Amino acid sequence: MDKIKSSELFLKLNQEIERHRSLVKPEKKIDDELQGKMSNYNLENFNRLTGTSYLGCEEEIDTDKLEDLKHAIDHYFDFYAPYDEEFKEFIKIISIYLTFIEKKPLHPPGIVFSGGRTVYQRGKIYYCTGKKYFKNEEESLCNFCVGLEV
Repeated sequence: MDKIKSSELFLKLNQEIERHRSLVKPEKKIDDELQGKMSNYNLENFNRLTGTSYLGCEEEIDTDKLEDLKHAIDHYFDFYAPYDEEFKEFIKIISIYLTFIEKKPLHPPGIVFSGGRTVYQRGKIYYCTGKKYFKNEEESLCNFCVGLEV
């Protein structure tokens, strides 16, 4: 089982995301609330990734888990947006950053999904009321999210 240091992964993600800078637009009003919150969350995480140095604890990250997350994102995009390769790569970088570096959920706290399911934060812990409904879907990204199931 190969490993990569979290600081090395941070630097790699920081370099890779620069190729996708053209996808980043200044904050703008998006009519769809869910879409708007996700866009703002992605922008916030892009800015944190490109505008800071690695400050976390040094950890060893299992590269198999890293590859599993990449594969799950590929699966998601193959199903929902098969022709948007550049955006898929951008989201892959942001998702890896959130999961392995920031240890934050893949959806922003405060977001409300259909059916009233939501992600929220209490102290330093994140919770998701939708995880139990979605985690069993094939290649579910919920299985990688740090949000705890409630």
